[in-house]
Amino acid sequence: MSIKRCGLLLVILLISFAANSAAVQAEYLLAEQPYLHNSIITAADVLDTGADQIIAGLGSEVKIYDQEQVLETISGFSGVVTAVAAGDLTGDFRPEILIGTDKGSYYIYQKVQGKWQQVFEQRYLWTPVVYLEVCDITGNGWGDVIVRTARGEAFVYLSWDGKLELFWRSQPNAAVKYIQAADLTGSGRDDVVFTHNSGYVGVLSWQEGQFELVWQNFPWGTIDSLVVAELQSGQLPEIMVVTGQNIVYTWRWNGETIATQRHFPYELEGNVTKIVPGLGLVNISTASGITSYSIGASSLSVRSVYPLSGVRDIVMVNDTMLIEETSGRYYTLYDVDPEQIRIFVNNKATNKPIGLQVYSGKIYLDVDGLASALGLIRFGTKRIFLIKGLDYFVIDPEEGAVLWRNTPLPFADQILTQDGKTYIPISLISLMGYDVDFDYSTSELRITKSWGWW
Repeated sequence: MSIKRCGLLLVILLISFAANSAAVQAEYLLAEQPYLHNSIITAADVLDTGADQIIAGLGSEVKIYDQEQVLETISGFSGVVTAVAAGDLTGDFRPEILIGTDKGSYYIYQKVQGKWQQVFEQRYLWTPVVYLEVCDITGNGWGDVIVRTARGEAFVYLSWDGKLELFWRSQPNAAVKYIQAADLTGSGRDDVVFTHNSGYVGVLSWQEGQFELVWQNFPWGTIDSLVVAELQSGQLPEIMVVTGQNIVYTWRWNGETIATQRHFPYELEGNVTKIVPGLGLVNISTASGITSYSIGASSLSVRSVYPLSGVRDIVMVNDTMLIEETSGRYYTLYDVDPEQIRIFVNNKATNKPIGLQVYSGKIYLDVDGLASALGLIRFGTKRIFLIKGLDYFVIDPEEGAVLWRNTPLPFADQILTQDGKTYIPISLISLMGYDVDFDYSTSELRITKSWGWW
């Protein structure tokens, strides 16, 4: 696929957003994180280091990672991990780890004398647990627990006399689609917002020693997403839902009641909408990727677009975006300025600049400049030969094929063309016998000869 064609599609895309805002096509790189593939993850500082660790559940284990290294492992519970969360349940300012499983139980682990031990009583809900959240509903500093199962059953457990007691559960035959906690009134106590699949939003609150329904609304259509967060700086959190009728509703506490703030039509392509630190309001689509918005009184305005496919969710880890794909793969996304990338060949800065493009999360280099830097002769137009002595490497942009002499090599990435130039991904350079390393902190690309065909 040519860069020129991609550029045309991008122009069309930007024009379509022009009525709302000047959308920015984000430049980014993706770094695969194979150690997390197929895991259920969250991020929290459970080791009291001052920075978040990644808590990843896979199979019947939960591992705690820092800098891609396993620091600690939790096991011994029954079932396969289906949900993880972290939060302070005991008021000691140290998070516990909550683990939900496919056998309908959730467990709570606390670090005691250097070891993770199960605390509180194991809870049996008979259906796989798919969501866990720690909040403070009573405002006493002890964490409370929200649980949702695969059948849409929701439960709220309050910390009471050193135990977790069930204080609320959803009604039978009224499946809960979303549930989330936030301090809606500024009282220091978290309220619980929940929705049904269609036409219902409710708020539960701790009032005079009782946990009860205090507000409800009936938006038109299926509830396709729920956000409970501060949508305007310095204001109380708002409840935001987007319905299947492409209507955006938001409500906020006005000092007396929860009142409507916004109500306008807007179509979002994805069904995952959330607040992401550094990006703001974000919509995630498996087809078009990640789009961030600013929210006005009667419209949404596109701020930036990451045109990724197959994205399921985003987890922020120490201000870095971790992307989960529908395939179960994970990637770290780094914003990058192509003009700031410096290239080193065999530990020496290149004397002549090598043309560089960032496309679909990967770095591409101009074949002509690369050949010169590597001391190779470049020959051919439709098929490009990189020659040294009697040996040669063949790149066929039209077929997307790479050959050593006449032997095809395994290669899955695209080869790009722009203005008569051919750009190859740095993964192809590895096939040519070079180690390729990109330092995301310094934007330095290092190409070092390690072995070779010639």
